[in-house]
Amino acid sequence: MMRVFRLLLLLLAVASTSSWATGEQGVPPDRKGQCPADHPIKGNFTTYSGEPCIYHVPGGRFYDKANAERCYASESSAQADGCRKSKR
Repeated sequence: MMRVFRLLLLLLAVASTSSWATGEQGVPPDRKGQCPADHPIKGNFTTYSGEPCIYHVPGGRFYDKANAERCYASESSAQADGCRKSKR
């Protein structure tokens, strides 16, 4: 019984500190899909992979094709928002 209780406490602690894709970091795009120069990283919350969020960095394969739903100043702020880097 104590193991179950400890496991539940651990799961609650992880859930309360985990970063889910929320869009709370960064800024909205200036216009459809265009990020301001000081927040060039494009975040997409509508993904076909089923993941909560994917971000694209300038120079990435799909950066020019991606329509940003959120813009980030750094990769760390995109990751803090629950996003992962595009694999391409």
